[in-house]
Formats: sequence, structure tokens, C-alpha cells
Amino acid sequence: MTTTRHRRRRPRSGWSPGDKQAWRERKDRDKAIANDAVVTAARALSERADLLDAFREYAARVQAHRTLRNTLALLGQNPAATRVKSAFFWAKEDRAVLPTAEPMCIVARRRGGKKVEEFADPDTGETKEADAGDWTGFTSERVFDVRDTTPKNRPCDFCGTHPGLRCPDACPVYEPVRGPAPTRDEVHDLLDQVLKDDIGFYPADLDGSESEDVQQ
Repeated sequence: MTTTRHRRRRPRSGWSPGDKQAWRERKDRDKAIANDAVVTAARALSERADLLDAFREYAARVQAHRTLRNTLALLGQNPAATRVKSAFFWAKEDRAVLPTAEPMCIVARRRGGKKVEEFADPDTGETKEADAGDWTGFTSERVFDVRDTTPKNRPCDFCGTHPGLRCPDACPVYEPVRGPAPTRDEVHDLLDQVLKDDIGFYPADLDGSESEDVQQ
């Protein structure tokens, strides 16, 4: 039996230069949104030191594998978020992101992929590609709260809601999945860094005497 091998196409390989430029501009805008949200949330917490433990509990819900700085970015965009994933990972749970959903933006590190550079063949004039080594750097990523999703291909595993319809508020899919909370010192260090970069000021009242973890 003869098998046919299909060459895997690179994402965006068929895009025009204009498409690629628009994609880069969108990524830059999303990075700016994420960075602005970090500063906004840090300023808010600097004015309300009593909310530090609430932020730690928020981080326990949404941080997962993300950095604490990205958790601060999420707080600045959606303080009510409970479970946050990209559309790709929601699809793995058979949930689809609503077309009207407003994404939250974070900045994620990407490494290990192959860089490909395009060049014009001097003999034929055709555009060709060459391996330019491994790519590493930071890129923006759009993520969504669970309340911005619906069942995708089958009824909800928890409440039976049909694909495309919102689950009721009582559906267990909305319940937070809690992970470890960052320490107060970790939060202090992050706010110190962000506020020094932004306004050169770190309020002394954030160095509270309490250092206990968030109560379970």
C-alpha cells in the first residue's frame, strides 16, 4: 500500500506581506495592553495594601503556569476572572470562545521554534526560505475566562447545556480551580519592581508586618 506524505505547512506561510505586518502590529498592541494593565493593577494595589491577600487568592485561581507579572496583567483587565486559558486550550476541554468575548492580553515567552527567513533566489528570482536557527523571545497571547466560553461539540460534561449555549451560573464548570498562592514577599517584590520602573516609588505601607499565606 502506497502512503502519501504531506508536508506540514508553516502557520501564516500563505500570508501576504500586508497580512504579516497587520499580525505584527496586533501583537505589539496586545503587548502594550498587557504592560499597561500591569502598571494599572500595581498602582491600585499600592493604594490599597489591604487587598494584597485578595490578589494572592486571585493569583491562586488564575496563575497556573503563568508568571506573577502576567497574573497582575490579568487582574488589571478582568478582576472577576476565575479560570483563564487560550482558545486553543479551551478547545481541548471541548469549549469554544464566544465570538463577542473580549480577550485578556499577557506577554509569554516562546522558545525552541525554528526561524525561517525568506530570500530571493538570484538565479530564478523566486522567493525561497532558509532555516535561520531557533527562535526565542516574547510575544503577546490572548486568553479568555471560562465565562466567555460555551460547550463546543457536545453537551457540557457538568450541566448538559447544548453546544453554543451558555451554561447556567450554577454550572460547576465555572468553579475556580485553586493552585498555590504566591507569598506576600513575592507580591511585594513584583510591585516594587513595577512601581520603580513606572513612577520610582514604592509605598512603605506595603511592607506590612504580616507574612502569613492566604488561608486555605
